[in-house]
Formats: sequence, C-alpha cells, structure tokens
Amino acid sequence: MCCVYGPRETERKDETDMKCGRLTTDMRFAPFSCPERGSWIQGSQDKDLSLMLHESLQPALCLHKYPRSQIEVNVMVLENSGSVLAHAVTCASLALADAGIEMYDLVLGCSIRQDGASYVVDPSYEEENSCSSASGENQGGLSVAFLPSLNQISGLQSDGEMAEETLTAGVRTCIEGCYKLYPVIQQALAKAVRRAAPPPSES
Repeated sequence: MCCVYGPRETERKDETDMKCGRLTTDMRFAPFSCPERGSWIQGSQDKDLSLMLHESLQPALCLHKYPRSQIEVNVMVLENSGSVLAHAVTCASLALADAGIEMYDLVLGCSIRQDGASYVVDPSYEEENSCSSASGENQGGLSVAFLPSLNQISGLQSDGEMAEETLTAGVRTCIEGCYKLYPVIQQALAKAVRRAAPPPSES
C-alpha cells in the first residue's frame, strides 16, 4: 500500500529551501507482514529502507516545480513476499505519476539474490533468506532503482559478500529487468489516465 500526499505548502524561512520542494518518505512494515511478527514502532530496518526509498525517488522528481511545498510518500508493507525495496520503489513512483507530480522519468526497481554460482531475479522472501552454498562467497542481494528513459541508476543497495564481476553482472541483470518492466508500467499508467479523464463531449 502506497500513499502520496502533496504538494502542500510548508513554512520554511530559508530562502534556498523555499525555491524548490522537498520530498519526505516513510516506509514501514505491518506487524503481520513477515513470518516473524514485528512491531508497529519503526525500527532501524524501516528507517534504512525509508532513506533508500528517498534516495531512489528524489532524482526523478521535478521539485523545482513545487516551491515552498512538501511531497510525502508513505509506504506500508502489508505482506513481505520478497524484493520489498524494489517493489516499493516501483509502486511509489507509479503513485507519484498517478497523483500528477511532475517527474523526469518513472523509477523502476529490480532485485536479485546471489547464491554461489546461481542467482534469482525478483526473489521471494524464502529465497532471500535461504542459503544453500557451503562457502560464504557470492552470498548476497542487490537492489537497483533505475530511470529507463534517462538510462540512469538513482539508487543501489547491496548486502552480503559478492565479487566485483558478480556485482557488475547483477547490476546489468537488474537494469535489463527494469527495461522489461517499463512497458507494463507505462500501460498501467495510461489506463489509469484514461479512466480518470472526462468523457469526450458530444458536439
């Protein structure tokens, strides 16, 4: 579930801040979203993901179009089925575009899970937390936020121990996944615009 609030005016006295808007992001997990029941209180993982979500979305927003304003993105994960950061980036970007916020490009997320010599694209929760390789090498995950039209990476998050060539190949794979997802997202956004548009007037 993703909500976008804004733009709304803020009271800030610093003239440099008043010339462009500000993006705030908040990402939380519902207590029942993971197999291990959590708390409603925002933990360190939630704060880290909120920061990564902010860093991924900010380069795509035309914040200079919204002076003295604040755009709020709130993500509540109701069911963590894996690749949660990549999915949150894509959903938040789509929600911003659907809300009419001016953007340079959509931001799409894709993630992989490396396990020894093999890797999985868009891993499930079980695949993210499983480890079948006996050695500790090439054990990790990677999430990429990508702007397809601009061909730019706006966010990258990795964990675990991965070789340099493995990490490079993983980034390429994530970018390819984003390019494959792009037309699907465009179609969904176009459908939403057509539904919201007023019917043509009969002359």
